[in-house]
Amino acid sequence: MQRLPEESSDGGRLPADDRIELSGVRYAYVPGHDVLRGIDLSVRPGERLAVVGPSGAGKTTLGRLLSGADAPGSGHVSLGGVPVSELSPGVLRERIVLVNQEHHVFTGTLRENLAIAAAEGADVDDAALARALDAVDADWARELPDGLDTRVGSGGEALSPARAQQVALARVVLLDPHTVVLDEATSLLDPRTARHTERSLAAVLEGRTVIAIAHRLHTAHDADRVAVVVDGRVTELGSHDELIAAGGAYAALWSSWHGTD
Repeated sequence: MQRLPEESSDGGRLPADDRIELSGVRYAYVPGHDVLRGIDLSVRPGERLAVVGPSGAGKTTLGRLLSGADAPGSGHVSLGGVPVSELSPGVLRERIVLVNQEHHVFTGTLRENLAIAAAEGADVDDAALARALDAVDADWARELPDGLDTRVGSGGEALSPARAQQVALARVVLLDPHTVVLDEATSLLDPRTARHTERSLAAVLEGRTVIAIAHRLHTAHDADRVAVVVDGRVTELGSHDELIAAGGAYAALWSSWHGTD
């Protein structure tokens, strides 16, 4: 029997599960110029889905809609049978987190920068903060002059874009969401560090729904399914092996990425 949505403490509806459904989704930044052109997609709870495609195909826009950051111009995006637009900010925050290239370091201590990811009123101890940093290979944090109490950002210790991105990823560990949408989340790390961080995150994200939007196709190779987005539409959907065997757009991308075309 299918579970029905329940009500949250603030009177909003609670998703029955973590299945994400997109039906007939269209989106335009400028009226009359659709970026997404009728997306139908279902993401299963616990699935690792990679979204790939050429630059400008609509991948980032799709990620924002999947996470609830934006609402579709038409069509529906739902989580566990509830339209994402009807979820309270608190419920959405604990269910889905979007991590993209827009990383923010706030003026304050490293501790404060991490603790903002904790649930309202929650007390996060130093051990939890250290584990979150370790999970994303932020070894540099141990060498800061005042440790977690080191001031960062404006007027404090300057963090490189790569380190700021690791702080953003550590916040995800602390948020402990059901679903994570990673939009080029390790793009500012050098390839070796990015690969190592992705391996560390794999253990952290075990059991969660993970939607990874990336140009580095090894992410697609490791996913359960791959969605290929071309010109605002999902043109192919299947496992890496299935799409390679099909010989379509994904196979061409894979061949080009490996320099075998």
